[in-house]
Amino acid sequence: MNALVVDAEAMAEFLDKAESFISEAEFRHWNEVLITRTQSVMTALYDDVYCWHVVPATARIKAEQHEPWIEREQQMRKAVEHNPNHVVELLVQSQAPAWLWEWATFWLANIYPHDYVWWSRWMYRADSQTGAVALIVSDPSCLKTDSRNLYLSINQAGQFTEQILDGWHRLSLIDTPYRHLVALAMVYTVYLFTMTSWRLTDEFTQVLPPFSKVVASLLGIPRWEGYVVAKSKSH
Repeated sequence: MNALVVDAEAMAEFLDKAESFISEAEFRHWNEVLITRTQSVMTALYDDVYCWHVVPATARIKAEQHEPWIEREQQMRKAVEHNPNHVVELLVQSQAPAWLWEWATFWLANIYPHDYVWWSRWMYRADSQTGAVALIVSDPSCLKTDSRNLYLSINQAGQFTEQILDGWHRLSLIDTPYRHLVALAMVYTVYLFTMTSWRLTDEFTQVLPPFSKVVASLLGIPRWEGYVVAKSKSH
């Protein structure tokens, strides 16, 4: 497998296109939500109802898909809390589907944002070899590997992105452990809007959600805010 190298120039081009569509107020709000999410994420992880709703990949998961994985889910919860290095091993051993990787790494990345990266569908999809990471690495062939090594590569990409952004002093309104997540969501949103403008009519593209709302949706911010509101009403 080739070494993973982030193409800083490519990432800069994506961010140049994205940043003008996002206000300072929106950046500050996202930062607050991401901080709050890290601080309260353990409560949500052990909430049997909401732990599936706050992660986009499992928000609408069908019962017949979920039921065979309930026992493994309990093991992963305990591993996330007490032995995070074992989570990937559990996912590999159980030949977990893509949505379960997204669910498990969501909790890892939010509890330990300095150490782990959320492997979401928009971050990278192995089946189609698409996603934000594929757009900013110098050699996408480095992502053609088994699930364990692929997650290590995605983690590397996130950490390299943090370092590059820190060196540039870009996205300074977002705290360091969340900067890569916001930046890569912006990268992927630029890609989505670019592809949409090529493939759809002008009339249809005019009804697309605002750029910043798409970024926030990829980050899972509306879902987390909905969870917070729901919990406050239940008390």
